[in-house]
Amino acid sequence: MNGTHVTRALATASQAGTAASVVGATVLHVGWAQKFDAVRQTVSDYALDEDADRVFTATVACLSAGSTALLASVVRSRLSVGPTATALLGTWCAGLALCAAFRTDPSDSPPTREGLVHRYACAGAVAALPAAGLLAARRLGRLPALRNVARSLRLTSWASTAAGAAFLVTHLCAQAPSTPAARWISARHGLAERVTLALELGVLGTLAGAVRDGRAHT
Repeated sequence: MNGTHVTRALATASQAGTAASVVGATVLHVGWAQKFDAVRQTVSDYALDEDADRVFTATVACLSAGSTALLASVVRSRLSVGPTATALLGTWCAGLALCAAFRTDPSDSPPTREGLVHRYACAGAVAALPAAGLLAARRLGRLPALRNVARSLRLTSWASTAAGAAFLVTHLCAQAPSTPAARWISARHGLAERVTLALELGVLGTLAGAVRDGRAHT
């Protein structure tokens, strides 16, 4: 198998890993719909359930493996995204791995070391991916053959950034729900996270599609 085929195979593996994570997330939301509130609670809360924990871990593992395959495909393809964007994509991969390895804290318990690692790893990952997308879009936009990809990547990354900021606001309000408005916003914490994650999957898909279709070889 030559280098081009390996690169495309890695990009396809990335898309397969992302798709598998979507299937896992769907199983969590359907199978434990009566136990978890998707609007209030984050996806990480599924790990606190003895049965859902295994599905959660498998879901994050699939996304982490797919993201790592994407990182490898970007490096092999020599896609002109720049070293900073590549490092940020690696930060996303590392953050996902830590999220799977360390569990979040229950909302009604004091923070633990494990829970803090999970929290900051998730925050780093969520912030890193759209930043990588924006930097990559700037580089790709200079190449005529990749301008459409760059435009799509830029829009998705900005949308993900905005959603991530909204997610941060809900988290801050949840830490200090001192007013009715803050309590209302904090009650949408899980929804804000899910919108953010859905948009970040779009960033991953756009990059993987560019590599797989051979448009990265310019």
